[in-house]
Amino acid sequence: PDIGGGFGNKVGVYPGYVCSIVASIVTGVPVKWIEDRSDNLMATAFARDYWMKGRISATKDGKITGLHCHTTADHGAFDACADPTKFPAGFMNICTGSYDIPTAYLVVDGIYTNKAPGGVAYRCSFRVTEAAYFIERMIEVLAIKLGMDAAELRAKNFIKKEQFPYQSALGWEYDSGDYHTGWEKALKAVGYEDLRKEQAERVEAFKRGETRTLLGIGLSHFTEIVGAGPVKNCDILGLGMFDSCEIRIHPTGSAIARLGT
Repeated sequence: PDIGGGFGNKVGVYPGYVCSIVASIVTGVPVKWIEDRSDNLMATAFARDYWMKGRISATKDGKITGLHCHTTADHGAFDACADPTKFPAGFMNICTGSYDIPTAYLVVDGIYTNKAPGGVAYRCSFRVTEAAYFIERMIEVLAIKLGMDAAELRAKNFIKKEQFPYQSALGWEYDSGDYHTGWEKALKAVGYEDLRKEQAERVEAFKRGETRTLLGIGLSHFTEIVGAGPVKNCDILGLGMFDSCEIRIHPTGSAIARLGT
């Protein structure tokens, strides 16, 4: 009640939970499992410890042609996270992001270590956070290599509105989107062109020794999987990972509502 939601450390299936349930069934009396703060800090699952290496290819004018990602994932002593059966290391295959990348390759190596059970989610994002960071970092590096504006490079490679529903190179279907319109509105709202001018002016002033204050500009655009669906992709041993509701109205006017997670 003090935390709420299904975030982070609450995702894992911990031995204390299971033992309490079994003990209650065997003894026929209620059994409560209690941990202190030290127990919690030592034994609860940690969030991701990922090492990601990537390569990206593009034409000289900035059109991305391919992406390669190799991720090493620390799972701790054993994996206690409620991950989809098909993706024990989470949804790293969303790493093509919001971009129309025709060819992509991803491999994830799960490593067991001497840590507590690992790989839980920040607010149940199932590793989308790392995938988004990966592709956005690759875009930034590519922009530097090509000498292109990072905002322009993103816009050049966004999935176009008319391409939806879009099938990504790594198998996900994107149902809808209008990335270009949203991107243009965001850049206009923050005065992006003026910020770039100010940034350039500060660099020149820095070179002349007139200031030691520079201006950094960060850009990011991400697409993530939400709702833990559909079942064909997001299941635990065949069980759907999403919340559901079924309401049946009888001729008498009464109703039966089945709610569950």
